[in-house]
Amino acid sequence: MEVVESEGVKYAPGLSLNFSGEIPEQLGLVTDGDGLSAITRLEGKNDLEGLKKIEFSDYISSTLGFHIIGDKGKVLIIGPGGGLDILGGIYNEAEEIWGIEMNPNVKILLQNNYSDYSGNIYNREGIKILTGEGRSVLKGLEQKFDLVQISLIGSSNTASGGFYSISENYLYTVEAFMDFWQHLSDGGKLGITRWLKFPPREIVRLCSISLEALSRIGIEKPENHLAIIRSWGTSTLILSKKEIREEEVRAIKDFCDERNFDTVYFPGIKEEEANINHVLEQSYYYQEIDQLVNSFKENKLKDFYDSYFFNVSAVTDNQPYFFYTLKWENIPKIIKSTANWQPLIEWGNLIIFATFLQGIIFSIIFIFLPLILKRFPVSKRKVKIPFLLYFASLGLGYMLLEISFIQKFILYLTNPAYSTSIIIFSFLFFSGLGSFYSKKIERNYIGSLKIIILSLCAILLSYQIVLPYVFSVTLKYSLLFRILITLIIISPLGFLMGMPFPLGIRLVNSTEQGKGLIPWLWATNSFCSIIASISAVIIALFFGFKVVAISAALVYLFGFLSILGKREPSPVPYRGKYS
Repeated sequence: MEVVESEGVKYAPGLSLNFSGEIPEQLGLVTDGDGLSAITRLEGKNDLEGLKKIEFSDYISSTLGFHIIGDKGKVLIIGPGGGLDILGGIYNEAEEIWGIEMNPNVKILLQNNYSDYSGNIYNREGIKILTGEGRSVLKGLEQKFDLVQISLIGSSNTASGGFYSISENYLYTVEAFMDFWQHLSDGGKLGITRWLKFPPREIVRLCSISLEALSRIGIEKPENHLAIIRSWGTSTLILSKKEIREEEVRAIKDFCDERNFDTVYFPGIKEEEANINHVLEQSYYYQEIDQLVNSFKENKLKDFYDSYFFNVSAVTDNQPYFFYTLKWENIPKIIKSTANWQPLIEWGNLIIFATFLQGIIFSIIFIFLPLILKRFPVSKRKVKIPFLLYFASLGLGYMLLEISFIQKFILYLTNPAYSTSIIIFSFLFFSGLGSFYSKKIERNYIGSLKIIILSLCAILLSYQIVLPYVFSVTLKYSLLFRILITLIIISPLGFLMGMPFPLGIRLVNSTEQGKGLIPWLWATNSFCSIIASISAVIIALFFGFKVVAISAALVYLFGFLSILGKREPSPVPYRGKYS
């Protein structure tokens, strides 16, 4: 996390062109290299409600929610960062403001180091800041809110750069919207602001997620609960607990007229009511949302998604890649039709496949080439191929599972750092125990592997049903408790996954050509482990975590079948570790 001092720091995303005042001095607040927000200087200013200095915070599209919930509402802000949305709540006289900040260092900065500079907004009476992952913290709250607002964090460029487009985000999924819905008061609103992208992508996908979430909840006419506006640089979606009423539509229109914003969708909107202020050649955003809503009402969503140039289908926790909208078959069209095609393709797509290719090249150089140069003997083909397939399958299966679990548990363990460290530790620890236990098996290796592999596959398949329920029920508990649950979940998997490799080594070592083959088996296993670590991300990106887990189970099963026909050797006493 970095605090940047510069005269060029002016952070008010999509600020209305009708705003004639000045933005106060600000400090840039950057988290993880691209999560941009700002700390606004309000030093010595205690009476912020009547302070003209924060009026700018009411001239951005994200404050729409404050204007349609009425006065003195109870507000929850997810990702308050430097406090811009908190200032909007203060300016609009919100009765109570809660915030859930994922980065605890941000809270420390605003409550201590920069408390005076920021006007003490994180320490004010009526403002309560919690830390943790938004959904997990929200699950543990019993309060209902008149407005749940997801802050816009980051610059408009980061959404198209690097790995951002292929990163997991569990705030923009169908299950997330259902969680938010459960914590809205009877007339509550969910407000989400995103950067305005052209051609329309993110706002269309947000609408898809909203329609799917409300359909699952059992809402009869989800389209009547939606409203969307846009500024010159941002778009804001409102999801209402009750159907949006005429007086709320008037409030939305008045809000947009005063700030020179445009309405995109509300129940009963006509095309001439959109694209009035920031005029485009056509009412592109209205047209796409209107077509999506009509397709939903006619039960033709699949046709809409198939025909749309980008992937804007609803995102779920099984495949939480909200920012991944590219359709690969359209890449030639994108390159041919526009000179500035790079942001539309999203560099993360190219990087991950370049990494895959790089992994293959360097693995061959550093793993197989030394064996060739050292002239390690190669066994007869009929002996070599089955065992090579077996150890290749172990490398593929193990890493497919480990990487997919790291991605899947990010929500459950609050952030990627916790998920990576805890999942890797758990798999290695319990695999080590399984490897150690395998020395007790001194005969009938094939029979033992049959039980182990089939049990592993059965557990993996059962987890695809059990884990979503476990996550939903226990997400509200403390992080320590969830870590213990994680260890319990992984322990049987890791234990079983640690046994096939040492048993396979002993099985190979018992053959006549085994000793000369073992270096090649290690190399094959290592090579496939590297390839699988990247393949897991690619498979999850296109098909979801469940497909990764099922693929791993099939790979393990294939590996076992490849050696099923091998003749069982005479018992060989255990003489050391093979893991």
